[in-house]
Amino acid sequence: MQRNLGALLRGLAGNPSAPPEALVRLAAADIDRTELARRRDLPVQAAVILADDEDARVRSELAANPNLPAEVQIVLARDVDARVRGRLAEGGEYFTSVGLHAHHLPGPLSHEVYELLARDPQPKVRRALAFNRRLPAGVRARMLDDDDARTAAIAAAEWNPAPTARIGELLSRTTGAFSRELLLHCLDGPLPIEAARGMLADIDSSADPANSVGLLRQIAATADLDADLTGRFLTDPQLRAAVAANPTLDPGHVAALAHDPDNQVRAAVVARRGLDPVLRESVSVEYDDRSSGNTVAWLLTEDLSEPDQLAFARSRHQAFRKTLAMRTDLSDEAVGILAADESFAVRLFVCERQPNAPGRLLAHIASGWKGYSRWDMLAHKNFPADAATALARSDDPRDRVVAAAHPGLAIETIEALLADGTDYVRRRAATNPSIPTDRLITLLEADESAVVSGAAANRTLPVVTMHQMLDQARL
Repeated sequence: MQRNLGALLRGLAGNPSAPPEALVRLAAADIDRTELARRRDLPVQAAVILADDEDARVRSELAANPNLPAEVQIVLARDVDARVRGRLAEGGEYFTSVGLHAHHLPGPLSHEVYELLARDPQPKVRRALAFNRRLPAGVRARMLDDDDARTAAIAAAEWNPAPTARIGELLSRTTGAFSRELLLHCLDGPLPIEAARGMLADIDSSADPANSVGLLRQIAATADLDADLTGRFLTDPQLRAAVAANPTLDPGHVAALAHDPDNQVRAAVVARRGLDPVLRESVSVEYDDRSSGNTVAWLLTEDLSEPDQLAFARSRHQAFRKTLAMRTDLSDEAVGILAADESFAVRLFVCERQPNAPGRLLAHIASGWKGYSRWDMLAHKNFPADAATALARSDDPRDRVVAAAHPGLAIETIEALLADGTDYVRRRAATNPSIPTDRLITLLEADESAVVSGAAANRTLPVVTMHQMLDQARL
């Protein structure tokens, strides 16, 4: 065990079954502690130790941990490194894989920490805080008056519901295209004509109008259109798709743009909320079948009856079928229709998002898909063991590594993977929960650090063995 002690301790730091007392002992180990700092189940005592780590990378990873106790939050909020304070402030979404790849928001920080970060001397820290969706309303309201106009714009843009009474004032304060784009997303109605004309005048007089292309599109999509603005936007090829999505565009132009030679313009018309279903189904649009884009934002939150679900599941437009596949409130019939869709993108989203995705579809998509979500598909409750075995015998190590930890593998297949020619496959195989305990103990004594690290990370490793490992390391 001693010859690969570092690998063994690093593996144990990532073991999901490691008890709190073991994690506290590991916090003092002479290893890279960044993975330990990321653990959602990090005990308070271990977090206190890591908050004082001399390595800013470790403190930064700890600051992004969504489950920090208040006494550690306040230490990190006063950290000398602005990057650490920024990671704490942003409260960014994180991912978890339980068969489905899901977004989660961290819990709230203490009120004292929010107040401290809102007064941080570095604008980039305050901007990060303004993005935090858990920011208390009182703190956010004060940030609307921040000396940094971008911080104020972000604070408004991330407030739900948006402080619509302040948007006009904030738009007048800020001159940056990015901040204005954020604020335009907050409007509870069309952008007033005079405000649109004022921003267009600023863009026209800018020394570098190319930086404002995104803002121009946002103005075209949100302005309260009159004939002059409509004419200006429609004559610019870069803005036609944006104006086609504008809810104030008159029906005559909408009908004409439905037959526009530009595919993106037709796609924008099709995605309009409230468009006549007959017109929508009559428009021809080509979609990129390998793209995760081209979704319809409003459909994700629309209150859909089962007949509505089925209608969108049978739409000729991939954008609606793909977006529908992202929802997790679908009927079995709707999922069945989408699972048989002609579009790879739609079937992929079914595998990535649906808790009742068919096992055979999961196996089929995972056999050819090389994206990150393959790991989720292998962990899905419906993924067939025989399909995991087939992937484990593939000539491609990218197949073998995702299959190596599947609990349905036979021990003979696992042993073959433990002898694989690729070290990351061997490490992954050593984490397989189907390895018998006596065999797992022998892997801790292996010559190869990859196998030792994987075995130490195996969730079936007995706790008594974990403590023996730590005793040997004198921790």
